[in-house]
Amino acid sequence: MIDGIHQSNLNMALRCGEQFRRRYIEDEIVPPGVAAGRGTGVHKANEANLIQKMSTGVDLGIDDLKDAARDGFVKAFRNGVYLVGDEATRKDEVLNDALHDCLRCTEIYKENVAPKITPVQVEVPFEVDVGLPLKLKGRIDFEDDNSVDDLKTSKKSWGHDQIQKEIQPIFYSMAHEHLTGIRPEFHYHILVPLKTKKKYMHQSITPTDRHYASLMMKLKMMCKMIESGVFLPANPTSWWCSHKWCGYYQTCVYVGNKPGKVWI
Repeated sequence: MIDGIHQSNLNMALRCGEQFRRRYIEDEIVPPGVAAGRGTGVHKANEANLIQKMSTGVDLGIDDLKDAARDGFVKAFRNGVYLVGDEATRKDEVLNDALHDCLRCTEIYKENVAPKITPVQVEVPFEVDVGLPLKLKGRIDFEDDNSVDDLKTSKKSWGHDQIQKEIQPIFYSMAHEHLTGIRPEFHYHILVPLKTKKKYMHQSITPTDRHYASLMMKLKMMCKMIESGVFLPANPTSWWCSHKWCGYYQTCVYVGNKPGKVWI
């Protein structure tokens, strides 16, 4: 059911209309992959840290942060995990490796990100009317310096201009500006648990009117797609159109597979 436009369902709609249709129109929910669990764990550590930091002014210790990350990681898979190929036969090993990466990312967060963030409100739900049939929705942290920060975990380093290609920074900045009247600077804190070392990367962007205009065109197209009931599939040469990256792939008629209700 579509109750609004979130940056996550907008990204999915642009990536593959058929994937979007099955997830949000037909309500077929595929369990998350291990990468999603890694990110969820770190976000839960950040949330726990910022909530208490509003009253104490200090960051949690690393052990408490890791406990929160571990809890978030485990809860991410309470309804199952999406594994492909030999991952399914090595489930315990794969999950253990992903948890280890999650905890290493939490260490990077503690060392490089937590000290920089001064929260005013944490995980505040927003609902913004930008003149479309659906409202923009999500959750956002508010800070003293009128900036928006978000965490990204990645198995490899980002290109220097990756943030310029991302929808989330513009989406959240637009919501922030509608709520406060202030155009924020958006910061991505990228946590990379490389095998040989832990790596922290930072990228930022202050949206321009051009960025907002581009986002509005994407939002309008998503609304038209829903209204018309026409959901185009992904280009089959796209990296995400594969068994590994799409839980609907093995039952997707657009790649020649038989439809069904079981993905794993």
